[in-house]
Amino acid sequence: MWDFIKGLLGNYKGPQRDAPYTSITQAETAPTVSNALQIPAVWECVQKIVRAMSCMPLDLLRVIDEDGNMEPVRSGELHRLLTESPNACMTPADFIKVLTTDYLLYGNAYIRVDYARGADYIAALTPLNPKQVRVENHGGGVVKYVYNTEDSAVVTYPADRILHWKGIGNGIKGFSLVDFARSTLDEAVKAQNASADLFKNKGKLNGILCSDSPILKDNQVKEFLKTFREMKNADIGVPLLPQGFRFQSMGLSPVETQLLQTREFIVQEFARWFGIPYGLLTGEASDLVELSNYFYETTILPMCVELEQILQNRLIQDPEIKIKFRTSVLKRMSDQTRIAMQTSYAQNGLRTRNELRREDGYSRIDGADELTAQNNLFPVSKLGQNDPTQTPQTPLTTQPQKQ
Repeated sequence: MWDFIKGLLGNYKGPQRDAPYTSITQAETAPTVSNALQIPAVWECVQKIVRAMSCMPLDLLRVIDEDGNMEPVRSGELHRLLTESPNACMTPADFIKVLTTDYLLYGNAYIRVDYARGADYIAALTPLNPKQVRVENHGGGVVKYVYNTEDSAVVTYPADRILHWKGIGNGIKGFSLVDFARSTLDEAVKAQNASADLFKNKGKLNGILCSDSPILKDNQVKEFLKTFREMKNADIGVPLLPQGFRFQSMGLSPVETQLLQTREFIVQEFARWFGIPYGLLTGEASDLVELSNYFYETTILPMCVELEQILQNRLIQDPEIKIKFRTSVLKRMSDQTRIAMQTSYAQNGLRTRNELRREDGYSRIDGADELTAQNNLFPVSKLGQNDPTQTPQTPLTTQPQKQ
């Protein structure tokens, strides 16, 4: 009994589960990632999160003083892996896209650390297909990763060779969203099939023909059904039935089944599963800026922190070196908002002008590396008194003199 309870929790010795033991509803088919991505709402949810994550560069920084000030590290193998080429096939954006997609759908993203042959430095970071990885807990903090390669070979990696980005789970393996959202996925597939069948039949309902007339002969029934099918499929408007016959519908209309409302509700359900405000999926909300900020703070930022900690703990030996996502790129919602924010930073001594120029892709200029702040605030008791340190200003009511 105790082994069964531990199995439900998932944190036990041996292979780890990422799917529920039981489902709250009986789906007709087992869900797969391929099937899930064919649902537009799932594709859009994954795409929004993946694009938000991949647009943020990963910066390698070095702490330079006791105040925690940092400067970028622009050389070394780790800098190359994080900012130029994690492996031979991917750019940094491609690398983050793959990891984020695996994290969202499978609940787990695996990165193999490949060392240079005959050397002790990391040569590549290679994502592994979650379907080919089995996580085994051997107890005592020992976790191993069993990988089934494409040529049917089995390779077991120790924990120090695999970077494991886990979603919600038992701490050893994350739970698969596709498996836990089985009921919602099944409902979405059925609603999509119902909609496809409706348009396939040109919106015509199925039913039976009823007659109050005496029983017809077999040849008369066959002839009548042939004529009725021809009228039904000929797009001639409303078919005319012979006297004494009537059509009895055997199904529900789209209005009666609330097909449109059902499909809209399914989109809302997937927005909840992925942690995206519903208004961002439809683009119809009046406060998109506020919704975007909420999305970044509650969904994107936690994912950034998780991945930063994984990379930091496994790749960095020097405590003075930090790996950080440049989350400031997410705040570029509009030129007006960005300029107002940068002006506030510069005028209140929070950022130098060269730092702000670098974020916008401009080169540095001389004399713009110092923090500056406005100095035009006076005590109320000194209002009206002349300040010799200030340059006299022309009152707005005074006409400028002609030169």
